Parts: sequence; C-alpha cells; structure tokens
Amino acid sequence: MKNYQIISFEELSENKESYKKPPLIFSFDDGYYDFYEYALPILVKYKLPSNHNIVNECANSNSMIWTQRLNNIFNHCKNNNLELNFETDGFNENITKSKNNWIQFYSKIFFHLSKLKKEQRLKVIKDKEDQLSISAECKMMSWEQIKECSKYDVEIGSHSYSHDSIPSLIDEGALTFEILNSKNEIEKHIERPVSIIALPNGQGDERVNEVIRRSGYKYLLYVNDAINNLKTLSGKHPIILNRVNLINESIYEMILRTELFQSKLRGLRGRL
Repeated sequence: MKNYQIISFEELSENKESYKKPPLIFSFDDGYYDFYEYALPILVKYKLPSNHNIVNECANSNSMIWTQRLNNIFNHCKNNNLELNFETDGFNENITKSKNNWIQFYSKIFFHLSKLKKEQRLKVIKDKEDQLSISAECKMMSWEQIKECSKYDVEIGSHSYSHDSIPSLIDEGALTFEILNSKNEIEKHIERPVSIIALPNGQGDERVNEVIRRSGYKYLLYVNDAINNLKTLSGKHPIILNRVNLINESIYEMILRTELFQSKLRGLRGRL
C-alpha cells in the first residue's frame, strides 16, 4: 500500500490515467477456503478490493483441482525421499531420468498430463494417489461463502468450470461449457455479473480467446510475470492482462517477484 495504489478491475476501466502511484490488483484463483478464513478479514479490515476467480466444480463438490493434486504427489515423494515415476501409453518418466531435478521432472509430467483427456488425466493422478496412500483433500469455499466475499469488494471471476486443460479441448461444446457455463452459474449464485476470467495455468490460444469474447467477458487474465501498460489497454473485449505469480516464499522474495526481479534476471542471463 505504501508504493502501490490498490484498485479493482472496475476502477481500472474508469480511471486509467488518474493514479498517483502504480495501480495494483490483488488477484486470487481456485476458491480455497483459506482465502475466506484468512485473506478476506485482512482485506476487509484495510478496505482493500480484490479479485477471486472460481472453479465451479470445486465450489459444487469441494473437489481439488488436478494441478494441486499433482503438486501433493510431488511434495509427498520429495519430502519423503521416495522414487516417483509416471508411465502412461508409451510415456515413461521418472525422477532419475530428470537427474533428480524435481522442477524439470514436474514440468515434463505437467505438460504430458495437460495433453491428455480429462478422464485419462484424472485416472493417472488417482492411481498414483492410491499407490502412495495419499488423499486429495482440501477445503474449498462454498457458494454461500463466495457470495459473501462478493459483498466485501471481492470481484468474483471465472477460473473455468473444472480447471481442465482448456487449449486441449477440441470439442467446441466442451470448450463453451468450461467458459460460458462457468460464467452463467457463478452469476446465478452470487447474483452479480461476472466480467473476469483467468485461464487455468495461464494456457490459452486465439480459439479460446474468441469463445471468451463471445461469452461476454471483459477481462482475460494470464500468468506470465509481466506488468501491463495502461495506455495500451484497448476497449476491445476481452482486455488481456498479465499477472505476476506469487508463491509461498519469504516477504522479501515476494517483493522482488512483484518488481519483476526474477524476470529481469532471466532476461539478463539470456543475453550473456
């Protein structure tokens, strides 16, 4: 708050040129209950607006998104020094092949699974959870709690209906369901218009963008660790905006990440 002016997306569309400090929007994804339990009281206390993008399936059934389940598998094996391997339809990868580089190994598995159909992807994850005797338990916000958030200056957006790998959806009906049905159902529950969508894992393409445009969204959010030039934001919808991904790390690292220190460092390394 000292160095930034915290605003909402609604304010962004109204006051593009009138900020004394760089504007910043707090944006959250998925709909975890800990936002309601911990973050919302702080935001309310300091009268700060924010945005939270909901996965309908999580709110409907208290289910965990597949990427978090994958994270849990990796964390469990890494923390317990367990061998981990994935073998599906000719694909065979393990931590040894990745030279014990967990980040590299995770990236390989993530991109492979994201190309699979939803049912096949979830089966691979469920089989691995059963093999390791771990469960996919995580408390998500209910629709009642999401609606309550919307009354406290939290702009509710969509994070797709089921957090599927959106670009991999070849069927137009399935793609429309993830994008448009998500919007319609959220609006029904919170009794407010939904104008924001954040694509799962920041994955999209022009075909996806067109469905988003037809569905009536005003803002399309990506996570690519870049800032936005307000002067270049056009009135054509959806307005595409970058976000900086903050993870569970020290406050000092978060500050550096917000200032794009890591991105600038990677760019410098690329020129050396």
